[in-house]
Order: sequence, then structure tokens, then C-alpha cells
Amino acid sequence: MKCEIIRDLLPVYCDGLASEETRAEVDRHVAECEDCRERLRLMREAVPDVPKPDIQPMKKIKRSLRLRLALVIGMVCIAVAVGLYNMLVVHPLPISSKGIVIEHYSRMNYGNMLYVYYNGKDESTLDVPKDSKFVIDKENDCVWLDGKKAIWSTKSVNGVITEIKYVPANGVLVREGILCVNIKCDTPFKAVRYNYDFDQWPRPSVTNPYDYTLTLCPCLPFRQDINACLEEGNVFRAEFEGYKCSEGATLTIHCRDKDIVVDLHELAVEEGIFEE
Repeated sequence: MKCEIIRDLLPVYCDGLASEETRAEVDRHVAECEDCRERLRLMREAVPDVPKPDIQPMKKIKRSLRLRLALVIGMVCIAVAVGLYNMLVVHPLPISSKGIVIEHYSRMNYGNMLYVYYNGKDESTLDVPKDSKFVIDKENDCVWLDGKKAIWSTKSVNGVITEIKYVPANGVLVREGILCVNIKCDTPFKAVRYNYDFDQWPRPSVTNPYDYTLTLCPCLPFRQDINACLEEGNVFRAEFEGYKCSEGATLTIHCRDKDIVVDLHELAVEEGIFEE
């Protein structure tokens, strides 16, 4: 190839833009032609060295961004873990009402009836045989048992009765039985914490019926008060004496979506504890 053609190709050759065939031809020519070889050397020396960019600042920026991202992700994971621990262990949410199944039955002794007296603080009972004649006399505020006023208590001095208190007419006549209510929690959790409020004040009575409250919360089985968790099967078992099931008595189950109100009197009537 002529020197004029090679000299025209040298700039392209030096810039690295020539094809493989062109580069081969130029290499072959400059190997034999001293003049063209000298021109190529001068052209190469004339090309300034382009400094390589300093990428260290970019690496530092990327490293800083990665550390910040890792910190944010770590904080989010910790917040989620604390939230889950609080929700499932410390303050678990109540169970949904869809997971509540209620069953009831009674344990009874049909041999006697039972009249229950309330004085606002204590509860006492008066046994009433099944075949006896029992009358609640609200007009005279007393009860009659086989034609006689039922005595509540007496006071005596030196063996002489000085005061007689009769049973007032503010009680209810119920069978000597117990209403049993089983509340099953349908939940995949193996532990369910319960909070049952049965200590009420002022003392419930016929005019101030019992209103029990129950909260059931599924939770993780560790770090729990074992006495506050249900037994195997996640069943809460409650028993109510007949006199605690007077009209208006309820059991309120607090759920996540709504409250379930169980009418204890209605169940007691259904089980035959009350005679309507």
C-alpha cells in the first residue's frame, strides 16, 4: 500500500477507530517503511495522556448511601419486631367474634328449690323443699314457707329472743342448679390470655343484675403468666349459680370487631334453672 494512503490512515489508526484489516495493513507497512514508522511515533507522542477520573469520592458516596439504607432497614425491622412483640405478647389484641363458639348446659339437683336473699353485701340462701308452699309477699316484704314467715336471723339475750329478722321479699326463687357456659376460641394460636371481671361493686342483686365481662386475647406461648392463659383446647369454662342468673344478668365478651353479649337469664330459663 502506498505511503500516501497509509499517512491518511494513521490518524484513524492512532485513535483506535480503524478496522482489523486496516490495522493489519498499517502494521505491515510501518514495519517496512521507516518514514511512515517515524510519522506514527510522532503522532503517538503528540497525543496527550488523558488522566483517569478519580472515582474514590463516588465510592465514598455509594458506601455512605449503603450504610444509610442499611440503617433505615434495620430501624424498620426493629420497629416491626417491637410492634409484633407488643401485639402478640405484651398487649395482644382480642380475638375476633368469628372465632367464638359458645356452648351451655346445667348441673342441677331437682330435689329442692332455692330462694336467694341479697342484702347488698352478702348472699345467703334459704332452702325450700320441693313440695312446700312458698309465697313471696312483696306487700308485707316477707316470704311465707308452709304458712309461716321465713326467719332470716334472731338476736337473744340470756336465752331470750329479743329481735327477729324475717327474709325480705327481694329475692328470686330458682332451682338448685348451676349454669355452665363453655366459650371456645377458634384460633391458630396455642395460647390465649383471658381477663375475667367477676368482682363487682356494689354487689349485684335482683335489682342490680350481674354483668360479667370477659376478654380473650390470642398470644405467643412464651413470657406469659400461665395462670392467665386458657387450658388446652382454648376453652374458657364459667359456672354461674342460679341466683346469679336473674333477669338482666349478662356476660359480655369483648372481641376485636364487636362485643358479644350473652343473656345469662335466657340461658338459665332454657336450661330449666328458672321457672317462668
